Amino acid sequence: MRGLIRFERGTKMAATLKAATAKIGNVLLDSKKEWRKKPRKATPQKKRPHYSKGLDVWVHDTSEVWLPATVASVGKDGSLCVKFENGKESVVKPKGDYPQVSGITQYYEETDDLTTLSPLCEASVLHCLRVRFYSGSCSTSAGVTLIAVNPFKELKGCYGEEVVQRYREGSKSNPPHVYGMAEKAYSQMKLGLDPKNQSIIVSGESGAGKTWTARCLMEYLATVAVYNPGGFEPSPGDCIKTRILDSNPILEAFGNAGTVRNHNSSRFGKYIQLQFDRGQHIIGASIQTYLLEKTRVVHQSTDERNFHIFYQLYQGASSEEKAMFGLGLPDYYLKYLPMKSNTAKKLEDCQALKTTREAMAGIGLTLTHQREIFQVLSGLLHLGNICFTSDGEHESCDIDEDNKDYQLSSEFATRLLGLDEEQLEKCLMFRKITATHSKRKSVFMRPCTVEEAGTRRDCMAKLLYARLFDWLVSFINKSTCAGQWHSFIGLLDIYGFESFQSNSLEQLCINYANEKLQQHFVAHFLRAEQEEYSIEGISWQFFRFADNQPCLDVIEGKCSIFSLMNEECCLNRHTEASAFSTRLLDSINGKHINKPPVTVRYPAFVVNHYADDVTYNTQGLIEKNKDHIPIELIELVANSTKQFVSKLVQTDLAEHEIQPVKSGKMQAKTVVSKFKTSLDSLMTILTSTTPHYIRCIKPNLACVPDIFDSGHVVSQLRACGVLETIAISAKGFPARIAYAEFQQRYQAVHNSIQAATGINKDKMAKTFCVSLMESVFGDEDKENETAGTQFGKTKVFLRSGQLEELERLRAFALMEAATCIQRCWRRYQRWHKVRRLEAATLIQAAYRGWRVRLCMEIMNDAARVIQHAMLEYCIKKQQEKELQRLELEATKKLSLEKSLAHVDDCHNADSCSSEDEQEFHECRDRLSVAREHSILLSSPNHESHPNNQALQPPSVGLIDLQHPSGLALYNSGILPRRCSKCGSVTNPQPEQHGSELDDDEDADDKEVRHDEDIQTTQVGLGGTLVGIFKKPAVDFALAAVVTALLLKGPVQL
Repeated sequence: MRGLIRFERGTKMAATLKAATAKIGNVLLDSKKEWRKKPRKATPQKKRPHYSKGLDVWVHDTSEVWLPATVASVGKDGSLCVKFENGKESVVKPKGDYPQVSGITQYYEETDDLTTLSPLCEASVLHCLRVRFYSGSCSTSAGVTLIAVNPFKELKGCYGEEVVQRYREGSKSNPPHVYGMAEKAYSQMKLGLDPKNQSIIVSGESGAGKTWTARCLMEYLATVAVYNPGGFEPSPGDCIKTRILDSNPILEAFGNAGTVRNHNSSRFGKYIQLQFDRGQHIIGASIQTYLLEKTRVVHQSTDERNFHIFYQLYQGASSEEKAMFGLGLPDYYLKYLPMKSNTAKKLEDCQALKTTREAMAGIGLTLTHQREIFQVLSGLLHLGNICFTSDGEHESCDIDEDNKDYQLSSEFATRLLGLDEEQLEKCLMFRKITATHSKRKSVFMRPCTVEEAGTRRDCMAKLLYARLFDWLVSFINKSTCAGQWHSFIGLLDIYGFESFQSNSLEQLCINYANEKLQQHFVAHFLRAEQEEYSIEGISWQFFRFADNQPCLDVIEGKCSIFSLMNEECCLNRHTEASAFSTRLLDSINGKHINKPPVTVRYPAFVVNHYADDVTYNTQGLIEKNKDHIPIELIELVANSTKQFVSKLVQTDLAEHEIQPVKSGKMQAKTVVSKFKTSLDSLMTILTSTTPHYIRCIKPNLACVPDIFDSGHVVSQLRACGVLETIAISAKGFPARIAYAEFQQRYQAVHNSIQAATGINKDKMAKTFCVSLMESVFGDEDKENETAGTQFGKTKVFLRSGQLEELERLRAFALMEAATCIQRCWRRYQRWHKVRRLEAATLIQAAYRGWRVRLCMEIMNDAARVIQHAMLEYCIKKQQEKELQRLELEATKKLSLEKSLAHVDDCHNADSCSSEDEQEFHECRDRLSVAREHSILLSSPNHESHPNNQALQPPSVGLIDLQHPSGLALYNSGILPRRCSKCGSVTNPQPEQHGSELDDDEDADDKEVRHDEDIQTTQVGLGGTLVGIFKKPAVDFALAAVVTALLLKGPVQL
């Protein structure tokens, strides 16, 4: 082109061509770049909120945080002129969206579930809590969490037996309440869904009402789960309930104290396990405590008190007890007991001591135990008055004998604690040092300075009080703990978040425990809940939340505050507080630990907790972490003359004796390491249970009623993640059940799904779940997939209220099944009863027949015996008459023979006439016959004579010895028997009846019997009957008849 057309430089045509070529090149270059670059997505412009006149919105406020206002006008620059409820107007320029106000004040009063608020925002949540607080409703539901605002006053009608019974019925119309949360946990435990064990976690800052809430939870569960099957008064369950509830006043007296932020602050943490049997009846309880603030015994901050029990004992003890314990002496000041109590507080302490003593008696502490406990407490107070003095700052010290209270303090302390005064002074003023050289040990006694002696004195007081507290907890557990239990509900009441002007190791451990609880909530609900939704593949929009795990890493991680503190303790070197704080800030990287403000004049570091930023003083931090107890103090207390005091430190003495030694240094556990281990075990228990959360909110810092500090309340809501909790609860699924478990549990509700060939078990279970949910809830889930039930890969996710509806249907189905089973069982019982009645009737009939037959046999046998005896008697009488007749005839015969002889003589002498001859022959014949008859009677074969057959008694037959009456008759010698083997007949030995006497009968018996026979003969018929009934056989027969008659009557089965 250049060769063909040539333009000279500077001409107009050349300039035009150059410009056109450059333009074309630029176009091609731009098109090439656009082709190489990825297409950009058009970013939608953020739609600005549209505000119109008359719209009700929430507006930021300095004091109330959020206030409702009405838009009066809208400026061109986006500013708003709003009008508040009090009539004031203000011009604001919103930096973001101002949420709209929905409804009126009554709407917020009636809203007891924050998940139903519309729109759901911080302003509406705060205003709802504010309105309900002033209306007297201090409990509000926030999804899985219950928000309880402390009213700092007694609310009438909110607690008591009537309210307990109302929530026990489980009505859905009941407003949110602490009792409702307890009933929810109790109901889920009864359902038996894994995990069956429940935990109720009560959290909040100091003074928010955690101790009161835990007490109400315990009272409710101990009341509704009492077991009284027999209707006893009092029931066994009431005794257990009394012992469990009596532990509260004791633990509060020995573990609570008055602080600047709370007049009844828990200075220890406790986890109470209420134990239940298989019938869900309470059978016991166990208590586990955490980190008692024992330093409070010897040191209290300004305007704070020691533990309650000291004031109760000082104010409420009787005059005799005060004289015995050395309390209430005039002009006697107790260093450990700052007395700034007013008259009302003194009366409250006196009444509290009565409650504490009643509770001690309730758990089984005798008067002797109580006196020993009060002696230790009084001895500790006197021990604190022992003072020391020295000439210089670093020189050895001596007892300050110039102190006027020393003599009394030393005397009472040694007497009440059973210690030797000289040994006590020696242990306090001298320190034992053990030096090890190879196999040799050298012990040196080094004098202590005033500060060291005071530290040792305070160490001894803290040791005794801590061991006394542990002994009380152990005694309570022995009194209330059950040997075996099926499930439990745990109540966690741990110290609230604290931030004072000067914070030390105690506040660090307390806030660390609150961080662990917050992390448990975050991990279990906020994070794990959404992660499970993602894993199961259900539609879910992820919510952002504040995670406090980085703060925990700063406190307990590998290179953390705890690790550096333990390292300093193991090195056992003296480190300045400023140097240690500098090392912490240099070694730990993270935004959760910072330098203290410039206004702080002591060495410290700042930790950004989830609730607030707290400045910790490093002075004395390492020494508190060591918690070193000199062995000589332990040995001194172990040698106490008081057996109760000596037993308190036996565990410490045993641990010191078995503690290993490495390189001449004892490997002792520090306070933070032991506390971290106990908290880890607590978190393990909480993770294995189904948690329920109660957030206690403190409405104002002054702890006064009817004041709602919105700024303080909203800071607590933000720190606890309440807004995120409400959002997730409103759109989340509070219940989720595996398909197989769902099918097994609700098979009774819907039985339309049958096992089909070729369908695996999991798929069948899922099909069952879908079919059941469609049949129960219809097509409401299909209309909005994100708002209805979600079916994951292995679980079904249920909305709020759906599980309760399924449980209601299941209970109805089980009730119908139970009714059917009961009906069948009653029918079986009735049939079985009829069968038994018929069998009993048959047995009775057979028995009556057998009894009648037996009676008839006995009566027949008796009749035969009587007949036999009667016949024998009659024969005997007939024979006697016959003998008498024969004797008479014999007499006549003799006279006749004499007459005959006389006749013969006369006949021989004189001749007689024919008539006399005939009479003579007739008389001779009669005499011959009489002579022959007398000969027959006297012969032994008289009975076989044919003329005497009619005189034989009738046969009574043979008997069987298996028959009781027959055996008796045979043994009596009345009837013969037949042998069952050979069939031979055996005649019994005859009884001595009438004239049939044995040959060996003596003469006296013969004479007596002969006299009786003569008397009977003379009396006549009456005598005859008496003689009959005197016979042994007759006596036996009559006894048999009477026995048979007594057996007659209805048979009682």
